[in-house]
Amino acid sequence: MRLTVWFQRLRYRFFSMAKPRLPTVPEVAVSFRELPGTSVGFWVLPVCPFCGAQHFHPAGAGKTDPMEKLGEVEARCGQGRYVIGLPPRPKRKKERRAENRRARKAGDGSTWDDWEE
Repeated sequence: MRLTVWFQRLRYRFFSMAKPRLPTVPEVAVSFRELPGTSVGFWVLPVCPFCGAQHFHPAGAGKTDPMEKLGEVEARCGQGRYVIGLPPRPKRKKERRAENRRARKAGDGSTWDDWEE
């Protein structure tokens, strides 16, 4: 009886009872473009994470806010979904200085080790 319980625990840990992982939805940066001579706008995805092609997503026309169209959308190639959003803003000078100050206070010297390589 003990061997059976031990074997069941071993099987549970290593083989059969792994937790399924949820699929991750990639986040991609897009840029806004308007059709020349019109008020129709598009969100342009330069490189699709699934097929590698360029995709266009509608951003509205007229007085509608194009920011409302950002979020999770179906890929134009039909291979999955991704979250379209604006690219991250660069850090301001104050934020960079604060990071440098924190690194100097830590005194681990890891930034200088990376520099020498």
